[in-house]
Amino acid sequence: MASPAAQPTAERAESPPDATGVPEAENDGGDTDSTLDLGEGSSSYMTSLKSSIFSYRYEPNDDEEQNRMDLVHHIYSLLLAGKLHTAPIDNPQRVLDLGTGTGIWAIDFADEHPSAEVVGTDLSPIQPDWVPANCVFEVDDFEDPWVYKKPFDYIHARELEGCIGNEQQFFDRAFENLNSGGYLELQAQRGFFMSDDDSIKKAVNAEVWAEAVRDSSSKFGKPIDCAMNWKEKVVKAGFVDVHEEVRKIPIGAWPKDPILKEVGKCQVVQSCAAIDSYTPMLLEKVLGWGKEETQVLMAKAKGELRNSSIHLYLPVYFIWGRKP
Repeated sequence: MASPAAQPTAERAESPPDATGVPEAENDGGDTDSTLDLGEGSSSYMTSLKSSIFSYRYEPNDDEEQNRMDLVHHIYSLLLAGKLHTAPIDNPQRVLDLGTGTGIWAIDFADEHPSAEVVGTDLSPIQPDWVPANCVFEVDDFEDPWVYKKPFDYIHARELEGCIGNEQQFFDRAFENLNSGGYLELQAQRGFFMSDDDSIKKAVNAEVWAEAVRDSSSKFGKPIDCAMNWKEKVVKAGFVDVHEEVRKIPIGAWPKDPILKEVGKCQVVQSCAAIDSYTPMLLEKVLGWGKEETQVLMAKAKGELRNSSIHLYLPVYFIWGRKP
Protein backbone atom coordinates (compact mmCIF):
# COMPACT_ATOMS: atom_id res chain seq x y z
CA MET A 1 0.00 0.00 0.00
CA ALA A 2 2.76 2.42 0.92
CA SER A 3 4.67 4.26 -1.75
CA PRO A 4 8.06 2.71 -2.58
CA ALA A 5 10.61 3.86 -0.04
CA ALA A 6 13.41 4.63 -2.48
CA GLN A 7 11.44 7.12 -4.55
CA PRO A 8 12.70 10.70 -4.34
CA THR A 9 10.11 13.20 -3.21
CA ALA A 10 8.48 15.50 -5.71
CA GLU A 11 9.19 18.55 -3.56
CA ARG A 12 12.70 18.73 -4.94
CA ALA A 13 11.31 20.30 -8.13
CA GLU A 14 10.71 24.04 -7.85
CA SER A 15 8.85 23.99 -11.17
CA PRO A 16 7.47 21.24 -13.41
CA PRO A 17 9.87 19.72 -15.95
CA ASP A 18 9.38 20.85 -19.54
CA ALA A 19 7.33 17.87 -20.67
CA THR A 20 5.54 19.75 -23.45
CA GLY A 21 8.47 20.25 -25.81
CA VAL A 22 10.97 17.74 -27.14
CA PRO A 23 12.72 15.91 -24.24
CA GLU A 24 16.49 15.85 -24.69
CA ALA A 25 17.98 12.36 -24.68
CA GLU A 26 21.29 11.49 -23.08
CA ASN A 27 24.03 10.26 -25.37
CA ASP A 28 23.24 6.56 -25.67
CA GLY A 29 26.23 5.65 -27.75
CA GLY A 30 24.60 5.87 -31.13
CA ASP A 31 22.52 3.04 -32.53
CA THR A 32 23.68 0.37 -30.12
CA ASP A 33 20.89 -1.34 -28.24
CA SER A 34 21.24 -1.41 -24.47
CA THR A 35 19.21 -2.69 -21.57
CA LEU A 36 17.53 -0.20 -19.28
CA ASP A 37 19.59 0.54 -16.17
CA LEU A 38 17.41 1.90 -13.39
CA GLY A 39 20.33 2.43 -11.07
CA GLU A 40 21.28 1.22 -7.61
CA GLY A 41 18.44 1.13 -5.11
CA SER A 42 15.75 1.04 -7.76
CA SER A 43 14.70 -2.53 -6.93
CA SER A 44 12.31 -1.21 -4.28
CA TYR A 45 9.90 -0.21 -7.03
CA MET A 46 10.89 -2.78 -9.68
CA THR A 47 7.96 -5.01 -8.75
CA SER A 48 5.45 -6.61 -11.05
CA LEU A 49 2.79 -3.92 -11.24
CA LYS A 50 -0.62 -4.28 -12.81
CA SER A 51 -1.92 -1.51 -15.08
CA SER A 52 -5.04 0.59 -14.66
CA ILE A 53 -5.71 0.76 -18.38
CA PHE A 54 -8.93 -1.16 -17.87
CA SER A 55 -11.78 -1.26 -15.37
CA TYR A 56 -10.93 -3.15 -12.20
CA ARG A 57 -13.51 -5.75 -13.18
CA TYR A 58 -10.68 -7.29 -15.21
CA GLU A 59 -8.48 -8.17 -12.26
CA PRO A 60 -8.60 -7.99 -8.45
CA ASN A 61 -6.85 -5.06 -6.80
CA ASP A 62 -4.01 -6.98 -5.16
CA ASP A 63 -0.94 -5.55 -3.45
CA GLU A 64 0.96 -5.23 -6.72
CA GLU A 65 -1.84 -3.20 -8.28
CA GLN A 66 -2.03 -0.96 -5.23
CA ASN A 67 1.72 -0.34 -5.40
CA ARG A 68 1.27 0.55 -9.06
CA MET A 69 -1.42 3.07 -8.18
CA ASP A 70 0.90 4.80 -5.74
CA LEU A 71 3.63 4.77 -8.40
CA VAL A 72 1.26 6.52 -10.83
CA HIS A 73 0.65 9.18 -8.18
CA HIS A 74 4.40 9.62 -7.87
CA ILE A 75 4.73 10.07 -11.65
CA TYR A 76 2.08 12.78 -11.72
CA SER A 77 3.61 14.46 -8.67
CA LEU A 78 6.91 14.68 -10.51
CA LEU A 79 5.26 16.08 -13.64
CA LEU A 80 3.33 18.69 -11.63
CA ALA A 81 6.13 19.58 -9.19
CA GLY A 82 4.14 18.22 -6.27
CA LYS A 83 0.86 19.90 -7.18
CA LEU A 84 -2.34 17.88 -7.03
CA HIS A 85 -4.25 19.67 -9.78
CA THR A 86 -3.95 21.99 -12.76
CA ALA A 87 -7.46 23.48 -12.67
CA PRO A 88 -7.62 27.01 -11.15
CA ILE A 89 -9.68 25.92 -8.15
CA ASP A 90 -10.10 28.27 -5.20
CA ASN A 91 -10.60 26.52 -1.87
CA PRO A 92 -13.29 24.00 -2.90
CA GLN A 93 -15.35 22.75 0.04
CA ARG A 94 -16.76 19.57 -1.48
CA VAL A 95 -14.50 17.41 -3.66
CA LEU A 96 -15.05 14.11 -5.52
CA ASP A 97 -12.20 11.83 -6.64
CA LEU A 98 -13.44 9.26 -9.17
CA GLY A 99 -11.52 5.99 -9.49
CA THR A 100 -9.61 6.86 -6.32
CA GLY A 101 -7.70 3.55 -6.15
CA THR A 102 -5.65 3.46 -2.96
CA GLY A 103 -7.00 6.91 -2.12
CA ILE A 104 -3.55 8.50 -2.11
CA TRP A 105 -4.64 11.57 -4.11
CA ALA A 106 -7.77 12.09 -2.00
CA ILE A 107 -5.80 11.78 1.24
CA ASP A 108 -3.17 14.27 0.08
CA PHE A 109 -5.85 16.70 -1.09
CA ALA A 110 -7.70 16.41 2.22
CA ASP A 111 -4.47 17.14 4.09
CA GLU A 112 -3.86 20.25 1.96
CA HIS A 113 -7.47 21.46 2.30
CA PRO A 114 -8.55 20.67 5.88
CA SER A 115 -11.83 22.59 5.55
CA ALA A 116 -12.93 20.59 2.50
CA GLU A 117 -14.99 17.41 2.47
CA VAL A 118 -13.21 14.96 0.14
CA VAL A 119 -15.05 11.89 -1.18
CA GLY A 120 -13.13 9.15 -3.01
CA THR A 121 -14.97 6.41 -4.90
CA ASP A 122 -13.79 3.15 -6.42
CA LEU A 123 -15.07 -0.32 -7.27
CA SER A 124 -12.90 -1.88 -4.54
CA PRO A 125 -12.63 -0.97 -0.83
CA ILE A 126 -8.82 -1.01 -0.77
CA GLN A 127 -8.25 2.38 0.85
CA PRO A 128 -6.57 2.64 4.28
CA ASP A 129 -8.60 2.96 7.47
CA TRP A 130 -6.49 5.76 8.91
CA VAL A 131 -7.31 8.83 6.85
CA PRO A 132 -7.84 12.54 7.53
CA ALA A 133 -11.12 13.29 9.28
CA ASN A 134 -12.32 15.25 6.24
CA CYS A 135 -11.77 12.34 3.82
CA VAL A 136 -14.21 9.48 3.23
CA PHE A 137 -14.23 6.58 0.77
CA GLU A 138 -17.20 4.87 -0.86
CA VAL A 139 -17.52 1.76 -3.02
CA ASP A 140 -19.24 2.97 -6.16
CA ASP A 141 -19.25 2.51 -9.94
CA PHE A 142 -19.34 5.78 -11.88
CA GLU A 143 -20.89 3.87 -14.78
CA ASP A 144 -24.04 3.49 -12.65
CA PRO A 145 -26.43 6.43 -11.99
CA TRP A 146 -24.90 9.07 -9.72
CA VAL A 147 -26.94 9.48 -6.51
CA TYR A 148 -24.96 12.07 -4.55
CA LYS A 149 -27.16 14.14 -2.26
CA LYS A 150 -25.18 17.35 -2.68
CA PRO A 151 -23.21 18.75 -5.64
CA PHE A 152 -19.44 19.22 -5.62
CA ASP A 153 -17.10 22.16 -6.15
CA TYR A 154 -14.38 20.07 -7.80
CA ILE A 155 -14.42 16.64 -9.47
CA HIS A 156 -11.06 14.98 -10.11
CA ALA A 157 -10.58 11.95 -12.40
CA ARG A 158 -7.15 10.50 -13.14
CA GLU A 159 -6.17 7.57 -15.39
CA LEU A 160 -9.71 6.57 -16.39
CA GLU A 161 -8.77 5.74 -19.96
CA GLY A 162 -10.03 2.25 -20.73
CA CYS A 163 -12.50 2.49 -17.85
CA ILE A 164 -15.42 4.44 -19.34
CA GLY A 165 -18.02 2.82 -21.55
CA ASN A 166 -20.23 5.85 -22.30
CA GLU A 167 -17.95 8.88 -22.21
CA GLN A 168 -20.53 11.55 -23.02
CA GLN A 169 -22.81 10.25 -20.28
CA PHE A 170 -19.86 10.39 -17.87
CA PHE A 171 -19.15 14.05 -18.63
CA ASP A 172 -22.84 14.95 -18.54
CA ARG A 173 -23.16 13.42 -15.08
CA ALA A 174 -20.09 15.28 -13.85
CA PHE A 175 -21.64 18.53 -15.08
CA GLU A 176 -24.95 17.77 -13.34
CA ASN A 177 -23.20 17.04 -10.03
CA LEU A 178 -21.15 20.25 -9.84
CA ASN A 179 -22.10 23.54 -8.25
CA SER A 180 -22.12 26.61 -10.46
CA GLY A 181 -18.49 27.70 -10.76
CA GLY A 182 -17.22 24.20 -9.98
CA TYR A 183 -14.50 22.45 -11.98
CA LEU A 184 -14.03 19.04 -13.58
CA GLU A 185 -10.42 17.94 -14.13
CA LEU A 186 -9.22 14.93 -16.13
CA GLN A 187 -5.68 13.55 -16.27
CA ALA A 188 -5.07 10.67 -18.67
CA GLN A 189 -2.48 9.11 -20.97
CA ARG A 190 -3.06 8.17 -24.59
CA GLY A 191 -2.52 4.52 -25.50
CA PHE A 192 -0.21 5.41 -28.37
CA PHE A 193 3.60 5.28 -28.40
CA MET A 194 5.34 8.29 -29.93
CA SER A 195 8.87 9.66 -30.35
CA ASP A 196 10.40 12.89 -31.60
CA ASP A 197 13.13 11.16 -33.57
CA ASP A 198 13.51 8.15 -35.84
CA SER A 199 14.14 5.75 -32.95
CA ILE A 200 10.49 4.69 -32.91
CA LYS A 201 11.22 2.80 -36.14
CA LYS A 202 13.07 0.25 -33.97
CA ALA A 203 10.00 -0.26 -31.76
CA VAL A 204 8.13 -2.38 -34.29
CA ASN A 205 6.88 -4.96 -31.81
CA ALA A 206 5.91 -2.38 -29.19
CA GLU A 207 3.76 -0.65 -31.79
CA VAL A 208 2.16 -3.93 -32.82
CA TRP A 209 1.38 -4.62 -29.18
CA ALA A 210 -0.09 -1.15 -28.63
CA GLU A 211 -2.29 -1.46 -31.70
CA ALA A 212 -3.56 -4.84 -30.52
CA VAL A 213 -4.39 -3.41 -27.09
CA ARG A 214 -6.22 -0.47 -28.64
CA ASP A 215 -8.19 -2.83 -30.86
CA SER A 216 -9.08 -5.27 -28.09
CA SER A 217 -10.06 -2.58 -25.57
CA SER A 218 -12.37 -1.02 -28.17
CA LYS A 219 -13.94 -4.42 -28.84
CA PHE A 220 -14.44 -4.78 -25.09
CA GLY A 221 -16.36 -1.49 -25.10
CA LYS A 222 -13.93 0.66 -23.10
CA PRO A 223 -11.31 2.12 -25.45
CA ILE A 224 -7.92 3.01 -24.02
CA ASP A 225 -6.90 5.56 -26.66
CA CYS A 226 -9.53 8.19 -25.91
CA ALA A 227 -8.10 11.19 -24.03
CA MET A 228 -7.58 13.20 -27.23
CA ASN A 229 -11.37 13.22 -27.73
CA TRP A 230 -12.36 14.32 -24.24
CA LYS A 231 -12.07 18.09 -24.61
CA GLU A 232 -14.79 18.15 -27.27
CA LYS A 233 -17.07 16.02 -25.10
CA VAL A 234 -16.42 18.18 -22.03
CA VAL A 235 -17.50 21.23 -24.06
CA LYS A 236 -20.57 19.37 -25.32
CA ALA A 237 -21.55 18.61 -21.71
CA GLY A 238 -21.85 22.35 -21.07
CA PHE A 239 -18.52 23.27 -19.51
CA VAL A 240 -16.92 26.63 -20.33
CA ASP A 241 -13.34 27.93 -20.20
CA VAL A 242 -12.27 24.41 -21.16
CA HIS A 243 -8.49 24.04 -21.13
CA GLU A 244 -6.35 21.24 -22.56
CA GLU A 245 -2.62 20.76 -22.04
CA VAL A 246 -0.66 17.86 -23.50
CA ARG A 247 2.62 16.78 -21.91
CA LYS A 248 4.92 13.82 -22.47
CA ILE A 249 5.64 10.87 -20.20
CA PRO A 250 8.90 9.24 -21.35
CA ILE A 251 9.26 5.47 -21.24
CA GLY A 252 12.71 4.57 -19.95
CA ALA A 253 15.66 6.39 -18.43
CA TRP A 254 16.74 8.05 -21.69
CA PRO A 255 15.83 11.73 -20.94
CA LYS A 256 18.67 14.01 -19.89
CA ASP A 257 16.46 16.03 -17.53
CA PRO A 258 16.76 14.35 -14.10
CA ILE A 259 13.06 14.55 -13.25
CA LEU A 260 11.92 13.29 -16.64
CA LYS A 261 14.51 10.51 -16.25
CA GLU A 262 12.87 9.50 -12.96
CA VAL A 263 9.45 9.67 -14.60
CA GLY A 264 10.72 7.42 -17.39
CA LYS A 265 12.12 4.87 -14.94
CA CYS A 266 8.73 4.58 -13.26
CA GLN A 267 6.82 4.53 -16.52
CA VAL A 268 8.82 1.69 -18.08
CA VAL A 269 8.05 -0.45 -15.02
CA GLN A 270 4.37 0.25 -15.45
CA SER A 271 4.39 -0.30 -19.22
CA CYS A 272 6.22 -3.63 -19.05
CA ALA A 273 3.94 -4.80 -16.25
CA ALA A 274 0.89 -3.92 -18.33
CA ILE A 275 2.20 -6.17 -21.07
CA ASP A 276 2.58 -9.08 -18.63
CA SER A 277 -0.73 -8.54 -16.86
CA TYR A 278 -3.22 -7.91 -19.61
CA THR A 279 -1.83 -9.06 -22.93
CA PRO A 280 -2.73 -12.77 -22.65
CA MET A 281 -6.37 -12.09 -21.82
CA LEU A 282 -6.82 -9.32 -24.38
CA LEU A 283 -5.00 -10.84 -27.32
CA GLU A 284 -5.94 -14.46 -26.72
CA LYS A 285 -9.48 -14.10 -25.37
CA VAL A 286 -10.68 -10.97 -27.19
CA LEU A 287 -8.71 -11.13 -30.45
CA GLY A 288 -8.21 -14.90 -30.65
CA TRP A 289 -4.41 -14.92 -30.85
CA GLY A 290 -2.46 -18.08 -30.10
CA LYS A 291 -0.58 -18.38 -26.79
CA GLU A 292 2.86 -18.78 -28.39
CA GLU A 293 2.58 -15.79 -30.73
CA THR A 294 1.28 -13.71 -27.84
CA GLN A 295 4.22 -14.62 -25.59
CA VAL A 296 6.74 -13.91 -28.36
CA LEU A 297 5.26 -10.46 -29.00
CA MET A 298 5.23 -9.67 -25.28
CA ALA A 299 8.92 -10.49 -24.89
CA LYS A 300 9.94 -8.48 -27.95
CA ALA A 301 7.82 -5.47 -27.01
CA LYS A 302 9.23 -5.34 -23.46
CA GLY A 303 12.75 -5.55 -24.83
CA GLU A 304 12.11 -2.53 -27.03
CA LEU A 305 10.64 -0.50 -24.16
CA ARG A 306 13.77 -1.21 -22.09
CA ASN A 307 16.09 -0.26 -24.96
CA SER A 308 17.65 3.10 -24.05
CA SER A 309 18.33 3.92 -27.69
CA ILE A 310 14.57 3.99 -28.38
CA HIS A 311 13.12 7.27 -27.13
CA LEU A 312 9.43 6.52 -26.70
CA TYR A 313 6.89 8.54 -24.76
CA LEU A 314 3.14 8.64 -24.15
CA PRO A 315 1.14 11.87 -24.47
CA VAL A 316 -0.63 12.74 -21.21
CA TYR A 317 -3.66 15.04 -21.27
CA PHE A 318 -4.64 17.54 -18.59
CA ILE A 319 -8.17 18.80 -19.27
CA TRP A 320 -10.34 20.97 -17.09
CA GLY A 321 -13.55 22.94 -17.49
CA ARG A 322 -15.85 25.11 -15.37
CA LYS A 323 -19.59 24.81 -14.90
CA PRO A 324 -21.10 28.27 -15.54
